[in-house]
Amino acid sequence: MNNLNKILLGLSVITLAGCASDDFLQEADMMDRAGKAVFNITAEGSQIGVITRADGDEGPVISELKWLIADKNGKIVPHHYGHTASQNTKLTIEGLGYGDYSLLCLATLNDGDGISFTDPEHIDDAWLINEKEDQPVDGLYCYKKFPFTLGAEGIVSDIILEHIAAMVSVDLEMPNITLWRHIKRVSVSFNEDVPAAFDACGTYSGTHSVESYDIYDPSGAFTFTTLPSDKPVSGYVEIQSSRDNGDDIVQTYEFSDLKLEAGKIARINLSYRHPERESGKIHIASSELWRFETDTMFLASEPREVFYDNSLRWFYADQPLQITTTDDGRLGVKFYSPIPIKNVKVRGCFNKISPEWVDLAELEEVTPFMEAYFPLPITDHACTFTGESGRKLTIPALPDLKGEDLTVAFECDDPFMKKVATIDSHWFIRFSKFGADSGHPSWDHMTPILCRHGVALAINMAFMFASPEFKEELKNWEGKLYDNSQNPIDIEQLIIRIRNHGGLNLGKIKDGIAVAGLGGGQTYGLNTSCYTGVYHDKTAVGANPHNFPREAMFHEYGHCLGYGHSSNMTYGAGWTVICAQMFVQLGRDGKLPVPNSTDVTGLPM
Repeated sequence: MNNLNKILLGLSVITLAGCASDDFLQEADMMDRAGKAVFNITAEGSQIGVITRADGDEGPVISELKWLIADKNGKIVPHHYGHTASQNTKLTIEGLGYGDYSLLCLATLNDGDGISFTDPEHIDDAWLINEKEDQPVDGLYCYKKFPFTLGAEGIVSDIILEHIAAMVSVDLEMPNITLWRHIKRVSVSFNEDVPAAFDACGTYSGTHSVESYDIYDPSGAFTFTTLPSDKPVSGYVEIQSSRDNGDDIVQTYEFSDLKLEAGKIARINLSYRHPERESGKIHIASSELWRFETDTMFLASEPREVFYDNSLRWFYADQPLQITTTDDGRLGVKFYSPIPIKNVKVRGCFNKISPEWVDLAELEEVTPFMEAYFPLPITDHACTFTGESGRKLTIPALPDLKGEDLTVAFECDDPFMKKVATIDSHWFIRFSKFGADSGHPSWDHMTPILCRHGVALAINMAFMFASPEFKEELKNWEGKLYDNSQNPIDIEQLIIRIRNHGGLNLGKIKDGIAVAGLGGGQTYGLNTSCYTGVYHDKTAVGANPHNFPREAMFHEYGHCLGYGHSSNMTYGAGWTVICAQMFVQLGRDGKLPVPNSTDVTGLPM
């Protein structure tokens, strides 16, 4: 290297060192003086903070947490050593120099459509922006500006974020709860603009309009959120509905002086002006069942005290659907079937007012083992009904309506109900523990699932005995079936005896013992495998239908008809064989009301 190059190189090193030495020492000193800040973060509980943690902890769920650090002059400080943990409830910042700062936290609980977030450079810059021109900031967000001083000892602090949006709720006063099904669209418009952005410092800025913003929800919770306004707003709600004849109508409801405050609900209370509001008929849409007091019988949790109570759980095999007027003025429905039905029309007669029957209710669907109670508008206000003659009948309010005041009847052309309508016996079916609690060697307790199988068994058996296929087959056995004294049984008299039999009191026989069933009179007990194994799909095609569960099923019913073991109505190639073969045949042909085992086992328990 020549002397000139050596000189230039030396000058370069001296110059570089001279320019950087002070800044380098200062930066190194700042790194040595860096601290650690830990913040435990929760969102405040509020009327509008409805989202909660899945693990059961208190407080709304923070789905996303954005944070900034501003110095004392409001400038956003770059940070590279921060991270969140524990479902965004813990923020740790490391490598931040000592000094005075403000932590800015913006949390998303439920993100809105058309919302964007910026990267502010100063605390006065916009952070959350609504990109939609005619809709509000419809999401849940929380914010907090938290000043802190960081020193050698670091800092650990708790921060509670506060809601920055107001919620608007359109609350409808509904004169007839079944009118909810008519509503198709609900929209809100404001006459005044509302803020369009939220700034890093916690203020609101910009303006946006709210025009025909659709807030319809099938649940009937017509709500949305918006950034709050410093002045009350006015506007209108537009509701599009359908009428009973299918025509659409649009109605407008004005409101004023609506205060939009962060973390609070502003309510718009409206009285729904539907043309059929004075109608006393209730129409229960399938999608609206959840609005009513509905339950399901024989759920796994149903206690024995309920399904053994013959005042609560009973039915007739030919009448599995029960519709009554309760003594507290409601329409009560109980359905003893695992098969749902559709389109049940209910008529009523107000006995003390008019002899004319009127259209009272229509149920789009009755679900398996439904137990439901529907309020009748007539108990609240005067109502108009359509009578059998087609004329309109106005009935005054009946707040003290009792069962004896309103007689009801129904009709249903559902395939299941058509099958049940062919049953010619009127068996009374209920459930009993018999000797399960008294140390009896054979009796055990029923369970809800066995009650469901028992319902199917009783309906199927009653249907089969009434079927033309079964009666025709019985004629082929004229003179071949014999009683306890070996005398031939008159087939016509046997059919009459079955038809006039009073019913079955269903019970459970212990599993694993030699006795699989007990029967006599109306006492009828089977073990688990017999209740569950009688369906046609429990026997392979081509196999002998006369399996053990079906033999026990009809053996015990033979006892219920009064026949003993000396007849061929319990043992032998007689009654039980005929019944088993016909039961499987009707099941495979899909003719039984409850043909498959999965019709029962496939239901939620």
